[in-house]
Amino acid sequence: MRGKTFIITMACLLAVTAASISAFAYGRFVGNIITKWEDDGRYMTLVESFEYIDGNGRSWKVPGGVRVDGASIPSIFWPIIGGPFEGKYRNASVIHDYFCENRKRSWQDVHRVFQEAMLASGVDRAKAYVMYKAVEEFGPRWEEPRIDPKCLKPNGKFNFDNCTQDSAVTPGKVSNPHIGKKELEAFTEEMKSVASPEDVQTLRALAEQSK
Repeated sequence: MRGKTFIITMACLLAVTAASISAFAYGRFVGNIITKWEDDGRYMTLVESFEYIDGNGRSWKVPGGVRVDGASIPSIFWPIIGGPFEGKYRNASVIHDYFCENRKRSWQDVHRVFQEAMLASGVDRAKAYVMYKAVEEFGPRWEEPRIDPKCLKPNGKFNFDNCTQDSAVTPGKVSNPHIGKKELEAFTEEMKSVASPEDVQTLRALAEQSK
């Protein structure tokens, strides 16, 4: 009896350890999202700063006072998640929204961290991948951030956030790929072997409704 109890205890410990290692690999959040809805019913304002440390130890900090509205995720894909600030998606959406606005990091990195932050929040792997591909293919894009020459050193090391010149000063450079019926059909075809049957059905319905 003691032998069985020991085996069960060890199995539980191994399961907890594996889950902890997996969560750590995806990074971690620092603090909690505390917000207030604005009177327009669309924007939320962060009352306190909020931070995500990715799996490589890189900080993605959103300062208090920032307004977010989930617009960095194309609204046509909201039916898949129910809304960018609902459930497990909220933390990742706030990070994604802010860095799509200040654009001090490449659009590729910003979209990738959206996926990682979703996984860290416990979003299903398949759904996190579908939403990552949705923002990668149809989300905002901008020019590569420029580095202040004063920060450049022989060893090539610098504080990225302090030394990157905010590309948001040139908003006309931001582009959003077209999302039409043809594009959604191609995206659905691409995702059908990964996404859940329900999400594939939703994507097909979205394509049918599009022009």
